[in-house]
Amino acid sequence: MLGAIIGDIIGSVYEAQNIKTKNFELFSENCRFTDDTVCTVAIADALIHQKSVFETLRAWGKKYKDIQNPPGFFPTFFSGGFAAWLESDNPKAYEAKTNGCVMRISPVPFLIRDLNTAFKTAASITNLTHNHPDSINAVLAYVRTVHMCQNGAQPFDIKNALSYYHGYNMKRTVDDIRPQYNKFYGSCHKSVPEAIICALEATSFEDAIRNAVSLGGDSDTLACMAGAIAETRFGIPTEIKNQARTYLPNEILNIMDKMYDMPVLIKSNNRRSSNKSDEKIKE
Repeated sequence: MLGAIIGDIIGSVYEAQNIKTKNFELFSENCRFTDDTVCTVAIADALIHQKSVFETLRAWGKKYKDIQNPPGFFPTFFSGGFAAWLESDNPKAYEAKTNGCVMRISPVPFLIRDLNTAFKTAASITNLTHNHPDSINAVLAYVRTVHMCQNGAQPFDIKNALSYYHGYNMKRTVDDIRPQYNKFYGSCHKSVPEAIICALEATSFEDAIRNAVSLGGDSDTLACMAGAIAETRFGIPTEIKNQARTYLPNEILNIMDKMYDMPVLIKSNNRRSSNKSDEKIKE
């Protein structure tokens, strides 16, 4: 989960001022955590304390909803759809197919190592807001990716599985994607596979974050999504971990530390998951 938060913090300053290079300062005085971190911590809080995800997500969201982003950042802290969901007296899912459903989900595969249970939990959380097939597909693809990384799968096998099960074009490289990525893509199908590619192509945790930010677009969320996968693959260097903590309030640090201190909630059932690693990547 910390990998996701670090990606969010580093990518925050480039969300509204995109860059197209991997050569940039990781942390600056203008970096900050965004809604990606708040929603991720909310999911972790609910799972750790066995609370209602619905109520916990709303509680954390309402606590931070009035934060004003400074000049040079994306205009609003939360998206319009999610902000309306927070304000509603009778909130309903609003068929969003945006990547907000994925940026918050990393605590699920971290705490729930059985793939089928993780799938069910992630889908249930997603349906609270983003009840669109694209969103469910993206969340399950993301959970599958983290699960396969946890079990030592190689990037080629993960790409095959995501192509076979989720219909994503995983034959591209970061260098292929970057020149064509010239808009703010918030949709799942235009950002989730790209973020996963950034993490799977990386040679280190830091390299994954640099890959994601260098694409442009929704930089903090791309780096958030890539960061959690990269944490699973490589771990997080102590220096980066310690620096990121300085940007976070105690209430977020407390939830994060408790999550890492506690045992996995649901372990793997040790049955081989069906990943179709021998399938060819579809065109």
